[in-house]
Amino acid sequence: MGGEPEVKEPRDAGSILLALIVAGIVVAAGAIVYVVYVNSQRIAGGSPYVIASGDTVTLDYIGRFSDGRIFDTSIWYVAQDDALYPKSLTFTHRSNDTYKALSMEAGNYGSGGTIKGFALGVVGLHVGDYKIIEVPPENGYAVNPMMLSTVNLTEYIPVKELYTVASFKSYFSTDPIPLTTLSHFFWKWEVLVASVSGDIVTVLNQPTAGSSVYPFGDPTATEDPNGWEVRVVSYDPLADGGAGKISVQHMLSPEDVYQVKGKDSGGGVFVVSAYDATNGTFQLHRSDSTTGYNGEISGRALFFEVTIIKVEPA
Repeated sequence: MGGEPEVKEPRDAGSILLALIVAGIVVAAGAIVYVVYVNSQRIAGGSPYVIASGDTVTLDYIGRFSDGRIFDTSIWYVAQDDALYPKSLTFTHRSNDTYKALSMEAGNYGSGGTIKGFALGVVGLHVGDYKIIEVPPENGYAVNPMMLSTVNLTEYIPVKELYTVASFKSYFSTDPIPLTTLSHFFWKWEVLVASVSGDIVTVLNQPTAGSSVYPFGDPTATEDPNGWEVRVVSYDPLADGGAGKISVQHMLSPEDVYQVKGKDSGGGVFVVSAYDATNGTFQLHRSDSTTGYNGEISGRALFFEVTIIKVEPA
């Protein structure tokens, strides 16, 4: 304050000229490298090389469903940005260093290759091409019928259940002690250990009619929502000759198909893959992490956005 203004020295014209010359050299070098690379990808007639079966292709990809949600990608920033790039139910965030361009053999599908629609979809493309490859269900991931199960929207569960001592310990993770109250290992409602006679444990389910349980996970969880509401419609301990009868309703709708996932009592993951209002059923499609089988992807139309980076002719 009150001091003399700072005097700035004029810039040296020679330095500015030298900087411009260096920048020009860098740009020119980059252009030369690009031209050499592109020419390396051209055939004798001057046209860009066309990808053929057997060629090794390096590419980036984004795999989507028809609603735009992403189930897989090779691109790190796409994987990290859930706001701009919404993810599917079973999308898994991997470590950053695993997001790399994919190297695959064009036309090679089945054992040792990619899925048929993807392997054939890159044939005919060129370096630098961007394309959305549509893969119909029959050329995508095959469905394993053993991973499908059909469930009634309305289920009936007996009030009285019998276990061996060993199976009781396996399911409830504790010893059976008569007249103790526990939480059901699956339904999550209260159960009463009514008696232990020799190796037989008698358990009474004791839900409250009108209450809701969440056997497949917490749908309100912020990090990883799972499951849906199951409502206890009725509870009759005297029905079916004293065995008792509990009626529950799965609160699902057609809009929940491929929008809801859950976990079973063993930690297995599945998605709701079908809804049949006529027959009063819905379908669960399970995944198996040990084999890489994904119930959300199998049997569905898939869309791959690919950008061809490099081609090595066979």
